[in-house]
Amino acid sequence: MLKSAKPALVLLLLTYTVQVGAQDTFRMPAEWEPQEAVWVGIFHRPGRERVSAAIIKSIYKQVQVRLNFQADSTKYSFNRLLNSFQIDTTKLQWILDSVSFNWPRDPGPQFLVNEKGEQKVIDFGWNDYGSRFITGKKPGRIDNIIGRTDIRMAGFLKLPVLSTPVVAEGGGLETNGRGVLMSIEETALQRNPDMTLPEIEKEYLRVTGCSKMIWLKRMTLHDKSVPGLLVGNWTSEGANGHIDEVARFVSPNTILLAKIDASERKKNPISQADDEILKEDYEILRKATDINGKPFTIIRIPYPDLNAHAISYLLDDDMRKNFPSPIPHLKNGDTLKFVPAVSYMNFMITNGIVLVPAYWKEGMPLREKEKDEEVKKIFEKLFPNRKIIQINPYSINGGGGGIHCATLQQPKKLSKVPSPN
Repeated sequence: MLKSAKPALVLLLLTYTVQVGAQDTFRMPAEWEPQEAVWVGIFHRPGRERVSAAIIKSIYKQVQVRLNFQADSTKYSFNRLLNSFQIDTTKLQWILDSVSFNWPRDPGPQFLVNEKGEQKVIDFGWNDYGSRFITGKKPGRIDNIIGRTDIRMAGFLKLPVLSTPVVAEGGGLETNGRGVLMSIEETALQRNPDMTLPEIEKEYLRVTGCSKMIWLKRMTLHDKSVPGLLVGNWTSEGANGHIDEVARFVSPNTILLAKIDASERKKNPISQADDEILKEDYEILRKATDINGKPFTIIRIPYPDLNAHAISYLLDDDMRKNFPSPIPHLKNGDTLKFVPAVSYMNFMITNGIVLVPAYWKEGMPLREKEKDEEVKKIFEKLFPNRKIIQINPYSINGGGGGIHCATLQQPKKLSKVPSPN
């Protein structure tokens, strides 16, 4: 039972538990399974929209691309940009919605499939990445509309909805498609402060159709959102603990895990702290097994050098006004170092293609170029039957997410589980 939960919420949870009985054979599919469509977010900023356009150009011939819009002006202006990328916009599907959210994966529909080829949508609770527990601010009208994106999209697709009051975002859950779900313990508890971890786990497994949970203990500081400074004069702003920044399944028995270069671990306080967290993650994953008791193969993926990607701000009164929270620890004239959500782990798999970040540009350390090349080679080996396309997502990383966050796949209606490649 929910700890300190309101009676109505408990009743709602029990009602859904009764509605979905043991006969329900729906499961959450893996990302590498064949897809019917991919939603792509629109950012309403020129630099960031170019990343969306690059994503669309890379995939639209392989999978139906869907774009939510709330005003004709958005559709027309974005289509002009897409035309400049030589994209045939007649092949895209535009969906009028109450709000066009940048990160469709998180409040959007999380799909379930069964052996009959039928689909359902999971409607998780939504509290804007736990921001109400960070800032104390209650969700506003737009937050509530964003939180119902999954229900509206289920209506558009004419799919039944399986609702739960338990909060989760799409980027915070990762599955191998064969009964294992992976997430971060600190994130789940932060989103659901009135629940214990066993209660959250039971509900996560129930609605996803999974039977086994892997919990990583802590969110990385690089992906953590807190008011003011994070550590020293360094700060960052991410999704506040999403698994898709650090660990991902790429086959039923293979997990990719981020790794910070030894030479970069002590270059800044965030990398130093995150190195310890990633070591802890590795030990957890090394001991983890699938539903048959088989251990996973763990492949380490380089982590971008935060020193090479951080943005330096010289503090003054105007800068303080533009910063989202007070900075009491620094005085005017001090330098604030802000780290965007750069990560090679924020990749996206679709039909015949894997979209992978690449960050190097002139002036950066050559090691960053080597990382781009190393990551591409790893993915080419993992997905020999898919084309590996690298995109620089840096512009949207500044908004707290990446390629995976800006996309959301819908599986095809199949009657059997396909192979990962």
